[in-house]
Amino acid sequence: MTPWLRHIADWNPFSATAQACRVLFANPGRSTSHAWRMEHPVWASLIYSILIIAVFRTPAVRKYRSATA
Repeated sequence: MTPWLRHIADWNPFSATAQACRVLFANPGRSTSHAWRMEHPVWASLIYSILIIAVFRTPAVRKYRSATA
Protein backbone atom coordinates (compact mmCIF):
# COMPACT_ATOMS: atom_id res chain seq x y z
CA MET A 1 0.00 0.00 0.00
CA THR A 2 1.29 3.47 -0.76
CA PRO A 3 2.44 5.46 2.29
CA TRP A 4 -0.24 8.16 2.04
CA LEU A 5 -2.99 5.57 1.70
CA ARG A 6 -1.57 3.54 4.62
CA HIS A 7 -1.72 6.68 6.79
CA ILE A 8 -5.40 7.19 5.92
CA ALA A 9 -6.17 3.53 6.59
CA ASP A 10 -4.32 3.65 9.92
CA TRP A 11 -6.46 6.53 11.21
CA ASN A 12 -9.81 5.46 9.78
CA PRO A 13 -12.46 5.12 12.53
CA PHE A 14 -14.09 2.17 10.76
CA SER A 15 -10.85 0.19 10.82
CA ALA A 16 -10.52 0.81 14.55
CA THR A 17 -14.09 -0.34 15.14
CA ALA A 18 -13.60 -3.49 13.05
CA GLN A 19 -10.39 -4.30 14.94
CA ALA A 20 -12.16 -3.65 18.27
CA CYS A 21 -14.87 -6.15 17.32
CA ARG A 22 -12.19 -8.72 16.51
CA VAL A 23 -10.51 -8.13 19.87
CA LEU A 24 -13.78 -8.25 21.84
CA PHE A 25 -14.81 -11.51 20.16
CA ALA A 26 -11.41 -13.07 21.02
CA ASN A 27 -10.10 -13.11 17.47
CA PRO A 28 -7.55 -10.31 17.47
CA GLY A 29 -5.78 -11.33 14.28
CA ARG A 30 -2.57 -9.69 13.25
CA SER A 31 -2.35 -6.00 12.62
CA THR A 32 0.59 -4.88 10.53
CA SER A 33 0.08 -1.32 11.68
CA HIS A 34 1.95 0.11 14.63
CA ALA A 35 -0.41 3.05 15.01
CA TRP A 36 -1.71 3.58 18.53
CA ARG A 37 -5.33 3.09 17.51
CA MET A 38 -4.61 -0.35 16.04
CA GLU A 39 -2.72 -1.40 19.16
CA HIS A 40 -5.61 -0.22 21.38
CA PRO A 41 -8.68 -0.52 19.13
CA VAL A 42 -11.35 -0.61 21.85
CA TRP A 43 -10.16 2.67 23.36
CA ALA A 44 -9.76 4.20 19.91
CA SER A 45 -13.33 3.24 18.99
CA LEU A 46 -14.68 4.77 22.18
CA ILE A 47 -12.72 7.98 21.62
CA TYR A 48 -13.86 8.21 17.99
CA SER A 49 -17.48 7.69 19.06
CA ILE A 50 -17.30 10.40 21.70
CA LEU A 51 -15.64 12.84 19.29
CA ILE A 52 -18.19 12.21 16.55
CA ILE A 53 -21.08 12.72 18.97
CA ALA A 54 -19.49 15.87 20.43
CA VAL A 55 -18.89 17.41 17.01
CA PHE A 56 -22.21 16.59 15.33
CA ARG A 57 -24.69 16.74 18.22
CA THR A 58 -25.23 20.51 18.19
CA PRO A 59 -25.67 20.91 14.41
CA ALA A 60 -28.04 17.92 14.33
CA VAL A 61 -30.21 19.35 17.12
CA ARG A 62 -30.28 22.78 15.44
CA LYS A 63 -31.25 21.24 12.11
CA TYR A 64 -34.01 19.19 13.75
CA ARG A 65 -35.41 22.20 15.62
CA SER A 66 -35.43 24.38 12.50
CA ALA A 67 -37.14 21.64 10.48
CA THR A 68 -39.90 21.13 13.05
CA ALA A 69 -40.52 24.80 13.85
